[in-house]
Amino acid sequence: MRKNLSEVEFEFLKGRSFDLINVTEMLCEVCKKKLGTKTKFIRKVQVLSKEDFQNLLSRGSVHDRMEVDVESGQILFFDHDFPGDIHRECVDKL
Repeated sequence: MRKNLSEVEFEFLKGRSFDLINVTEMLCEVCKKKLGTKTKFIRKVQVLSKEDFQNLLSRGSVHDRMEVDVESGQILFFDHDFPGDIHRECVDKL
């Protein structure tokens, strides 16, 4: 189950290792709905101290959304991008 990283307390993550994953959701230029998703492994981190936890929160603050999935051992940083593409049905409406 995923939770918003900013709503999780340090004790919940203490002593665990996580893969940092950057998820970029490409959005349609017309309707702003998702066209596709790109994921990229950033690195593996351990949360051993409050400083480690604060560093994660600071790093995540520059992204659109940040989530933690303790079961899969991942912290996901979400961003949105408008690559200039448009859904076929949106083109037909223009």
